[in-house]
This record gives sequence, C-alpha cells and structure tokens, in this order.
Amino acid sequence: MKTPLAWLNLLHDKTRTLVATAGVAFAVVLILMQLGFLNSVRATATQIYDQLRFDILLTSPQYIYISKAGTFPQTRLFQADSVAGVAAARPLYLDFNFWLNNAPSEPNPVRRGIFIIAFPLEDRPFRIPQLEGDLTALKEQGHVFMDTFSRKQFGKWRNNPNLEVGGRKIEVVGEFAMGTGFGADGDIVVSDRTFAELVPQRTLNEVSLGLVSLTPGSSPGVVADRLRSRLPPDVEVYTREQIIAREREHWVKRTSVGVIFTLGVLVGFIVGIAIVYQVLSSDITNHLAEYATLKAMGYSRWRLARVVLVQALILAVAGFVPGWLISRLLYWLTAEGAHIPMRLSMGLSLSILLASVAMCVVSGVASLRKVNSADPADLF
Repeated sequence: MKTPLAWLNLLHDKTRTLVATAGVAFAVVLILMQLGFLNSVRATATQIYDQLRFDILLTSPQYIYISKAGTFPQTRLFQADSVAGVAAARPLYLDFNFWLNNAPSEPNPVRRGIFIIAFPLEDRPFRIPQLEGDLTALKEQGHVFMDTFSRKQFGKWRNNPNLEVGGRKIEVVGEFAMGTGFGADGDIVVSDRTFAELVPQRTLNEVSLGLVSLTPGSSPGVVADRLRSRLPPDVEVYTREQIIAREREHWVKRTSVGVIFTLGVLVGFIVGIAIVYQVLSSDITNHLAEYATLKAMGYSRWRLARVVLVQALILAVAGFVPGWLISRLLYWLTAEGAHIPMRLSMGLSLSILLASVAMCVVSGVASLRKVNSADPADLF
C-alpha cells in the first residue's frame, strides 16, 4: 500500500508540521474560548430570570438590564391584578449597596458592591430549592441568604458576625446557588423589610420588577396587550420571551462584552489561516522542483491541488484534537474558578471542527498559486 504524497510531505519536515499543528491547535483554543465566553454571556444574561416564576414582567421605562432596572410605583401591581387573565402581580426589589467584611481574618477589609434581591416572604418567586423551602430565618431584620456563586473576594461569610451591608449589621443565615452573571460580583436575598433597612434611600412603594402570573389558559401575548392598554406609561410590559430576548441582546450586541468575544472568534480564525498558509506556502516553495517534476510526469493541476488540500485537511484534524482537549480543560478551570457557565457541547465541538477544516482549506486554496507556478521548463 502506497503512502499518500500529502503524508510524505508532512513527515518530511516534522518540525514544520509540528509548528503548523500547534498553530491550528492555538487557533482552535482561541476560537473555542471566545465562543465559550460568548455563550456564557448569553446564559448568564438571563440567569436570574431563568430562576424566577412569571409569565409577564412589568418594568420601569428606565430599565437597562436586570442590575439596572429602575423603579415604578407599587400601585401599578394593584392595577395589574384587576386585569382579566392575571392571577397575581408580585413585587421584586433590586438594588446595590456596599458589603464590608470586618472579620479578623480580613486584614485589609474593602467595601465591595453587592446585589440585593428582596421580596415579600410569602410570595416565593424563585424556583431555587433553597428559596422555596423554609424562609422563616429571613423574617428577622438583618438576616440574609448568600449566593454561593458570589466571588471569593467577599471573604468567608459562614458564621461571621462581622458583616455589614450599607453600614448595617447583617447575618448570613442560609445559602443558595444562582449566580449573577456579568452584572454583579455577588448577591444576597433578603425580605422586603430587611431591604428597606439595607437600602434606606428606597421605599417599598418603589418596585424594581413586577412578576405577573397568569390564570390557566391565558395567553401571555393577549394579557400583555391588555396590560399595556390599562397601565400608565410609567411602566412597561414584557412577556417572558421578550424580556429574555432583550436581556441577551443588551449583553451580546449593545455592550463591548459581546463585541470583544465575537471579534476574538474572528481573530482566531484569521490567525489559523495565516499560520497554515505560511507552513503550506513554505513547504511548496521548498518542493517547487518536485511539483514541477510531477507536472512533467503528467500530473494535472487538480491532482497537485489535491495533494495540498489533503495536507491542509490533515493539519486541520491534527490541530483540532489537542486544541479541543486543551479547551476542555480550560472550560473546566474557568467554570470552577470563576463560576462562569462554560459548556463544551457536542454541537459546538463539531462546529469548530468544521471551522478548523474550513480554515485550513482556505489556507490550502490560497497556497495553490505557488503550485500552479511550478514550471517543468525550469528543471532544465
């Protein structure tokens, strides 16, 4: 069985082949990481909404994203309750204040912004098991539940009597696991009464979000139109699908976060093309006489092009495998260390394999000009 000429060309200079493989692997890692971060932006953009029970959301016209929701009068919830198809309209209070850990184990305590989420304890708007169970401990003012996905910079909060938020003493009496995404480094859940204490500049008549649940069989679109026609312009109405789409659009398209990661994917693709092109072009230049000889022996342009393209495909697969393995490790390290949802799915992996092949094929096609320039007459 004859060894294909493409294999022989790659094996002839192992160092150059290893450099090309490493270049493709680097491009694969770069693309996969950028796509991983971009997908995590999409996932974390709606992380809180995914855990909330509602069919329709009421927001302030000043709403930008969930961490900057603005406020509207609580009376709008009472008005929404009277609209046909509405089962309940419940308030959710959101705001930031400064967290301070004065524990002796913290030699240089620093105030850090923390996201505060509050609601009347009888409402139970979250789907998170820890927030669906017994919340009696939150009835006492100053008692909070801490998100275990909060950044490590908040220090140790378990059994720590030296914690403050907004200059008020707090005590962590429970935990839950949710995450805040890119909008905040950490968050706590409190009762509406504790919220009024921790955020004194706000009153409970100023609602951040209105969580509207519908009666069975009601259409969210129809009820949302009724609410828009009945409520004043100081409140906006979104179905669940609409607010989730808006939140994702904000982070992916309207902020630099999504743009940076999208450009990172493009840069990775271009880097891969450039590296493979340089290797293939150098290889063809070094073997130009051999290609001219093959032409003299009757090899058509297509047969010679096939040799180059097969080399490109081999480099694509050879570079993809280590690049994928390295990316898988980096995904795990990022998810564990930063609590960012990084998921290397089969669909994403196959897409990047195809992108790797396309990247190398483009390089191969760009290199064919040198093959075509090989002239048998130059041998004499």
